[in-house]
Amino acid sequence: MWGTDGVRIATVDDGMVWIFCAVDHCDGMCTGIHAAKIGDRFAALEPISQGLLGEFGSVGADAGRGLSLRMDHGSQYTSDDFRDQIKFWGIAPSYAFVAEPQTNGVAERFNRTMKEQAIHGRIFKNLEEVRAAAVAFKDRYNRDWRLEKLGFKSPLEARQERLMKLAA
Repeated sequence: MWGTDGVRIATVDDGMVWIFCAVDHCDGMCTGIHAAKIGDRFAALEPISQGLLGEFGSVGADAGRGLSLRMDHGSQYTSDDFRDQIKFWGIAPSYAFVAEPQTNGVAERFNRTMKEQAIHGRIFKNLEEVRAAAVAFKDRYNRDWRLEKLGFKSPLEARQERLMKLAA
């Protein structure tokens, strides 16, 4: 299962912009991140597409077969275009309970950590600066961030350990 969510960030030149993420529930790996001026269904699909390409090597039909996607009831995620696209990818939707953000806790927690570590306390000039900060944080998080649920391993270390066990 992956979780996905979006947050809004203020910039000087571009006003409010969006960051969308996709996070693997198993190992906490951020599989995709995307910053966009308009936070619509197409922007929300981008981190899922990145994740499918990176994890499964394809964004073709049924590329994500067997994967569930946890998300809230935001208009991006309930739109026909979004639901049709994840269905095309073979992904099963799993909506969080209304007014209970903890049911999408993996993506919510990633976003909170990103805001605390890379967003808050900074003044961003434009969307490009936000995008650079988000991508840099994603890379640092996956490689270096220690998660208690993983025995204080990074998402990358946990994934590598799991893949080694599967290969043995």
